[in-house]
Amino acid sequence: MTRKKTQKIPKTIILVCPHCKKGTKAKVSIEYSPQSYICPKCKNEVKTPITSCCVICAFSKTKTKCPRELYIEAKAKGLEIKY
Repeated sequence: MTRKKTQKIPKTIILVCPHCKKGTKAKVSIEYSPQSYICPKCKNEVKTPITSCCVICAFSKTKTKCPRELYIEAKAKGLEIKY
């Protein structure tokens, strides 16, 4: 019997501010892809670069895609989704 491949979708992601280089833990969901956030350390507003879909894809510490992109990709490939 073959196990079905799964896609893990994280509930939190560490965002790294491009200004001060400090990491901040942020809750994420598949319904919302944030276009900007204010760094709690340096108080600068961080906006999505034109080459990314959201700040999660652009500034996550592990360089992972956002939960929304992971969800869409998993559905297209027929993978089981785990949260």
